[in-house]
Amino acid sequence: MTRKSKSKSQSATYRQTIGRISEEEKKAFYNQLKIARIEANLTQAQVGKMIKRSRSQISKIESGKCRLYMDEFLKFMKIYKKSPFFFYSVFTTNEVIKSPRKARVKSAKQF
Repeated sequence: MTRKSKSKSQSATYRQTIGRISEEEKKAFYNQLKIARIEANLTQAQVGKMIKRSRSQISKIESGKCRLYMDEFLKFMKIYKKSPFFFYSVFTTNEVIKSPRKARVKSAKQF
């Protein structure tokens, strides 16, 4: 088996094993992002200035309409003074807990 075909088959197996993050989980994650901002007593405009984005872009990120990149996520964590677990705790529902292998991979899949 060549190196290319091996990586393609591993990639297909990986996708089949972990599945996708549900819409419910995505909504819960982005809601946590909004809750963190509110708990930090900041407006979308204030956060936008801190990370050099518009208020509209912050709104779109919080609603899940705009992709959240890892570097931005790290900035949000710093600004809001929250741990990664605060945001990823939404993935620890009873359904995910039943399958610990999927829970570990699933929580990292988005990023």
